[in-house]
Amino acid sequence: MKSPPFLALDGLVKHFGATKALDGADLVLEAGSVHALVGENGAGKSTLIKTLSGLYQPDAGAIRLDGAPITIDGPRAAEALGLRFIHQELNLVPHFDAVGNAWIGRRHPRRGPFIDGRAMRAKVAEVAARIAPDLPLDKPAARLTPGQRQMAEIVRALMDPARLVVMDEPTSSLSEGEAERLHEIVRQLAAEGCAVLFISHRLDEVLDLCDRYTVLRNGRTVGTGAIADIDRAGLVARMSGGAGRDAGASPSFPQANLPQHPEEAFAESRLEGRTADLQQDLSGTPVLRPSRRPSGPPQDVEGGTPHAVKPVLAADLAFGPAGSRFAFSARAGEIVGLYGLVGSGRSSLLKTLWGATPGRGLIAINGQVPRHGPAGRIAAGVAYVPEDRRREGLANSLSIEQNLSLAHLSDFRALSSLPAPSRGKIRAFARATGARLRLVAAGPDRSPATLSGGNQQKLLFGRWLGRPIRALLVDEPTRGVDVGAKGEIHAEMRRIASDGAAVLMATSDIEELLALSTRVLVLHAGRLVAELEGPSLTRAAVVAAAFGHAPDEQMPPSERSA
Repeated sequence: MKSPPFLALDGLVKHFGATKALDGADLVLEAGSVHALVGENGAGKSTLIKTLSGLYQPDAGAIRLDGAPITIDGPRAAEALGLRFIHQELNLVPHFDAVGNAWIGRRHPRRGPFIDGRAMRAKVAEVAARIAPDLPLDKPAARLTPGQRQMAEIVRALMDPARLVVMDEPTSSLSEGEAERLHEIVRQLAAEGCAVLFISHRLDEVLDLCDRYTVLRNGRTVGTGAIADIDRAGLVARMSGGAGRDAGASPSFPQANLPQHPEEAFAESRLEGRTADLQQDLSGTPVLRPSRRPSGPPQDVEGGTPHAVKPVLAADLAFGPAGSRFAFSARAGEIVGLYGLVGSGRSSLLKTLWGATPGRGLIAINGQVPRHGPAGRIAAGVAYVPEDRRREGLANSLSIEQNLSLAHLSDFRALSSLPAPSRGKIRAFARATGARLRLVAAGPDRSPATLSGGNQQKLLFGRWLGRPIRALLVDEPTRGVDVGAKGEIHAEMRRIASDGAAVLMATSDIEELLALSTRVLVLHAGRLVAELEGPSLTRAAVVAAAFGHAPDEQMPPSERSA
């Protein structure tokens, strides 16, 4: 007689008001296997995990462990059953270091009446040595990079023996080297008899690492089987329902089919990047007024003929180790990739270019030095999408439409002479932006916290679409985003570039890097060590440079051997 599976979820249903997040979800896990859980953003993956962890209680359905029905009435109950969870949105105490965070909720070792700090650190160091030997154990979580915070979360989950480890997008912030190290740990856990539930939007990673798969769509299980029996196209077809994303799609923010209101025309004019602002005079008649914003790629003109295209974005900064400099330029229409291992300085560089952190050197937009700080960059036509959307990108206390308008509130004034925004103009812009980006939300007045990860990321892009973009700085553009939303974000980045912007994109997804970039800058330990384009832009060359093995001819002049 065949023994029951280690863990089985049968027909789980979970409602949030009128929304059915899970609608008959099934999942069967075997001990010693790596099982992929895939689906588009909003498919119900996170809800299923939170139900399994005891954070949510199912409204219907059953959970069986070793064939016996169980109730998981809270996180402590899940912990006692040997279930470990690494959630997509990390939850570390900012002022605790990796050691302190790892011991939260656990009985601390003691030496007499005192907590034994050495024993605590030794235990964490032992676990970290298998996963992240370079993780700074004594640095507060607030000062760790997102990739380092991810590794600290994994270390915390593996402090005790586990029967099941659930990993929700664990490699989304990791470079290729760290991701491969994590894959080795996953395989090691499976070899030791632990079940691993692996959630990832990187389908190549799923196909390479996992033994079996389950696909969720609209809260239901729509496919399950052996990874050996399916390919990438098959997974995508099951996730999307086999139909194009435009087929039968409903509007992002439902609205009646009415004649266009002047405020809607105003919103469309901003999305199209027109050089005139549509405003209403006192009689209610739309009038066109000259815009103060430039449009189109900049050019040098000699004798009335375009002579050469100037760089849109140029920088020469003191950056990295003492004596190092970062110098580069990007032209209109370019997508320049920025790659490096976690800790190489990618995010720090983008924040310096954005004006959020001070830097020494020169930054120019269209040949002009912008004013200090993010406000000066915005005025010069620079847009920025941060890596950590929850902490740095979204204002969850505000509505979706307010988040979309934050970057350029002055464009939505009810009267040009008064600093009071027009709610009608803001809502019209939000609807137009939502339609362009296929933003799926219950309404523009809801909080961004109600959106899936992919739609939150679209919102960060959408807030910049109200005025022409000269330079776009993007840090991890599709982190934690499903395959459909990823394609839409990639298309939007290409569209922004084709409209005359220079795009500088930092990503740890090497497939994304190669697919989007016209050329790639590689950082290693804070230094620009390679500039790759054309035939030299290969996966092997990028990885070699990231690990500090770039050949001389690929290095910038300042880094070449004498």
